[in-house]
This record gives sequence, structure tokens and C-alpha cells, in this order.
Amino acid sequence: MESQPKPPITRPYPLPSLPGDHFYVEPERRPATAGSLMQVEESDPFDRYAYRLKSVLHAGRTAFQEVLIADTYNYGRALFLDGVIQSSQDDEALYHELLVQPAMLAHPEPRDVLILGGGEGATLREVLVHGATRSCTMVDIDRELVELSRTHLQVWHRGAFDDPRARVVAADGRAFVERDAGFYDVVIVDLVDMLESGLAQPLYTRQFYELLKRRLRPGAIVAVQGLEFSFLDEKGHAALARTLRTMFSEVYSYRELIPSFLGGWGFIVASDWFRPQEWPAAEIDRAIAARVGTRWLDHLDGAFLRSRFELCKETQFMLAQAGPTLEDGVAFVPPPDIEEAEPPTAQFPALEG
Repeated sequence: MESQPKPPITRPYPLPSLPGDHFYVEPERRPATAGSLMQVEESDPFDRYAYRLKSVLHAGRTAFQEVLIADTYNYGRALFLDGVIQSSQDDEALYHELLVQPAMLAHPEPRDVLILGGGEGATLREVLVHGATRSCTMVDIDRELVELSRTHLQVWHRGAFDDPRARVVAADGRAFVERDAGFYDVVIVDLVDMLESGLAQPLYTRQFYELLKRRLRPGAIVAVQGLEFSFLDEKGHAALARTLRTMFSEVYSYRELIPSFLGGWGFIVASDWFRPQEWPAAEIDRAIAARVGTRWLDHLDGAFLRSRFELCKETQFMLAQAGPTLEDGVAFVPPPDIEEAEPPTAQFPALEG
């Protein structure tokens, strides 16, 4: 039986005109739940998160991980690795601009760049938009994932894999750094977010960053995907920040809500000189205009970027606590929760005295 066409949507108001490169698209009307494809994410030990799928483009296992590439209703095309969402079409630009551009814009001349991870190719894309970049080496352990991304995630990489400045290496990131003889101005670490003895575990530790620092030119900057990060979920991020502080004198956390990740996400920038609080918004805007032009970035401008480094009081308190660093051969055991004693009734400050 053929489905009946849906009646057109009528609105009691006119739609305003849009700029020439924008157009209206009616949102999907929600399908019935019966028989719908669902991807259920179980990375949280208690809660389950479900993504409704329109269709599956690829589902299978590489030599290293389970890969699902599917079109979702709420976030467009999405990549899931081992059942956990890694990137979605509708908000990947927000994530990748925040991961890459602060370090690239802050460095005066990011000529040679190293990316560890980044299999979708969007991190590579954001690096190569900079004309000053003469080479970018991307190291991802999963060659098959990179090839799947070439085929199914064109909106992510936009042809970056074929740029003559790009060198894509299928290798373990730590092993590559141990034997590499190159030197870099910017390093972007865009790995999966598991700390529990996963594939990426050896690239989170103090010993790894000690190796990496030997490959940095003077004045280099390192940007790191910083795991889930909010005042309710900061333990992994805080441990990573503490670990980076053992190697770098200037380490700064910043964050943003990534809609498809269903929560706040962290980033860290580390160096021996860069202080974001001393980077005026107007100067950032000038750097954006000079380096990548005013039309490339979808989300970042000077004021927005500066604001991402502003953290609430509770988050600052949590980050200031002492705790474990990440070490080779030592399992990461999160510290206990910190609770504040709350009296059953409140004495409101405005009524005191």
C-alpha cells in the first residue's frame, strides 16, 4: 500500500528572506516508533541514549573497532565507533572548529602540523584551510575507517585527504611519535574518548606527552580533545589537564555543548607561552579574517571563542582539586565525588543583618 503524501505546511506568518547561500528546509515529521531503526548508546553505566536512524550506510567491524555510519533524523549523517557517537553532520563543524582553530589561529606561523586520530578527515580540513600550513601529517591507526570516511563522510573531509600538503599514515599514534624525526608547530590530538584501557589509552599519559614534546618546535601549541566536561562530569578531563601540566607551563580548559553528544564537551590547549585570557576578541577576529577569511567558519568569532574559556565557579573549583595524573601501566581510577553539605533550610543572603 502506497503511503499518502503529507499535506503541505501552512504558516500564519511570512518567512523572511535569507542570504544567498542559505535556504529553508522543512524539518522531518517524527516517524512512528514501531519498527524504527535505533542506535542505543550505552557508554554511561546508568543511562541509555537512543538515536533514531533513517538508514544505515555501513555497519561492520574493522581490524580495530565496530563502525556504524548512518543517517539520523535529528543530527544528519553520523559516525558511531564501538556503539558511541563520534561525529554528526549537523554539528561536526562546531566540534572541529573548536578543536583546531584556537591553536592554529594563536600560532603565528603553523607551518607543519601533526594530527593524531581524526579519521573522518574534518580535523585535517580545518588545518588545511590555513595557507601558512605547508604540511599536515595525519596518523590514524584504522586504515579501513579512513577509507570508509573517504566514501561516506565527504561533507566532513571536503577533499582534504587529496590535498598535496596532506600525508595520511595508518599507524599507532604513539609508535609513530616514538620513531618520528619530524618537528611540528601545532599538534592536534583527536582520539576516541575512552580512558579505560582502550586503543587510545597510551596516547593520554604523561609518558606519551613527554615523547610528544620532543617533536615540538619552540613556540609550538598542542590542542587535545578533552572528553566529557561539565561541573557534573569533569574527572577524566581534570586528570588529562593535570597530566598536561606536568609537561607544559600553560594549560587551559575550554568547553561547549555539542548537541549530538548530548552534553558538554571539553578541549584543552597546552603550550609554554599561550594565555587565552590575554588574547583580545578583536585580535582573534583579525586573525580569522587574515588566515581563513570571514566566510569559512560557521561558529567561531573572537567573542565566542573567548567566552568558551570562561568556566562557572563550580567547574573552576573541581578543576582546582588535586588528583591523579594519567600514567603508563596505571589504570585511571576516578577520585570520589565531592558533595557540599546543604542545610535543610536556607538563610537567604539578602535577608541577613
